[in-house]
Amino acid sequence: MTGGRLATENYRGVRLPRVLGIALAGVSVLSTLAVAAGPGVPTGGWGTLVATLLVFAAGLIDDLYPIGPRGLRGHLRSVASGHMTTGILKLIVIVASSVIWVALQPVRPGWVLVSGAILVAGCANLWNGLDVAPGRALKAFLVVGVCTVGVDWSLLPTMPGLLVVGTLPALSFDLREKAMLGDGGSNLLGFTAGLAVYLALPDRGVVPAAAIAVALNVLADTVTLSRVIDAAPPLRWLDRLGRVGAPR
Repeated sequence: MTGGRLATENYRGVRLPRVLGIALAGVSVLSTLAVAAGPGVPTGGWGTLVATLLVFAAGLIDDLYPIGPRGLRGHLRSVASGHMTTGILKLIVIVASSVIWVALQPVRPGWVLVSGAILVAGCANLWNGLDVAPGRALKAFLVVGVCTVGVDWSLLPTMPGLLVVGTLPALSFDLREKAMLGDGGSNLLGFTAGLAVYLALPDRGVVPAAAIAVALNVLADTVTLSRVIDAAPPLRWLDRLGRVGAPR
């Protein structure tokens, strides 16, 4: 890994290091160890850490060695023409990690498990689409984290650290354009958000949540989420809050 590979230009053309995801991965490990030292972590909780780190690693590889086009449609076209891309490799890791994680959690009906895997994988990819403006992905994660604060942290031991000590410092760096999440960081946040939503929802809520995640991914790859956010005044205000150079 070199500084050159870890750096890229943001939406304003400012060259920044994509290192916030590395810090968040470290926080995820420390958070899990802290929970394990307290109430303890069952198999499903350790599975959370392993799956989270796999998703982060796949995103980091896509940051460092971006082979092929950007965007889900572009990667699918490349695969259809016989060319593997790091984006598709990342997607395979995300889907596999989602399926395995859901299987390790307390037993739920089969249709809930399938919908849950779609929900988690969809959120992991969705946060990648959110990470095109400073602070956007981190703010969205904070909203989800606060709304799901009642979930069993023994099954989601990475969340306490990310929510309490990880995202706020990262948000400060991101908003001030000192560093970026990169795919590793944004996929890690989205994956964790998806896990939290799955654990927080009753069975009947998982299917519509998965459908929403899929629909938002379609929007991100077509209309773009930026247009949707700019069209809604409350979302636009939150999106621009604290951002360097944001219009007043």
